[in-house]
Amino acid sequence: MLKLRPHHVLDIVRNIGHERKIEPHLFGHDLHVVTNKIIEDIDQPLLLVVGADDICIPCTKLNADSICVDVLPQCDDKPSKQKYNDSLDRKVLNYLNLKEGEQLTVREYLNCVNDMLDGIEKICTHPKEDESYRSAGLAMGLKKLGIT
Repeated sequence: MLKLRPHHVLDIVRNIGHERKIEPHLFGHDLHVVTNKIIEDIDQPLLLVVGADDICIPCTKLNADSICVDVLPQCDDKPSKQKYNDSLDRKVLNYLNLKEGEQLTVREYLNCVNDMLDGIEKICTHPKEDESYRSAGLAMGLKKLGIT
């Protein structure tokens, strides 16, 4: 079962939509590995979490207590990525009427996203990212994954 933050799945879908390269990251996290798993089988089980997930576990920015010590460098005040992402994931879950710890398939989660697609970019667009870019990537990614 994949254990993922809700916004990480949205990031993956956006990346697929914009045809970003699927490759290892400098920090060592497993975004590329999980992306390939989702592409290979969107019917696999998914556990929605707020906190370190399957992408985060090998990351060099994750400390021994499973807390991300990175910051958002694109913001002037450089906020904690852990706090920002925890808040973001709770907002995404609330918007989609889902709960932390909920289990469903990746496809079921993506169907929820598709059902609520109009407006989700207002919640999940990262600082300094264009909302229309996020929205277009999500729509194209959902289409490429066979959801729409």
